[in-house]
Amino acid sequence: MRRWTVVACTILLVCAAPAFAEVAAGNDTPAHMRTIVREWSKRLNAGDNRGVAQLFSLPAVVIQGGVGYRISTAAGVALWHEGLPCSGRVVSIAVRGRYATAIFVLGNGRPGKRCDGPGEKAAARFEIVHGKIRSWEQVPVPPSGPPA
Repeated sequence: MRRWTVVACTILLVCAAPAFAEVAAGNDTPAHMRTIVREWSKRLNAGDNRGVAQLFSLPAVVIQGGVGYRISTAAGVALWHEGLPCSGRVVSIAVRGRYATAIFVLGNGRPGKRCDGPGEKAAARFEIVHGKIRSWEQVPVPPSGPPA
């Protein structure tokens, strides 16, 4: 009887493992990743830096202007976002693997902030793992039009 229990448990684990993996990976579908990016933008635009921090896994990495920071607390993530002066209206989000690259039109929508480039476009690449932002990087705005 014990041998059958071991065999049955082994079969259960082997057969169920792919299903569990799909459920875990289900958080990182392209549609869900776009939702996370839009939620990041919504909270940033509202000045909800603590809310933005809740979208990140810890430690998190942020890179802007070639300078990167590894931030190990939610308070640190919120403080870093406090320094971003511009709001941004999402105009597109492209997903490839665990990365979502968003293009924004910058504006003066953040409470108590003055944007240094209203109307300009900016882009950020979000690495999203298990439904949380692992890294955020400001990247050059991709050229418009179909890829070559």
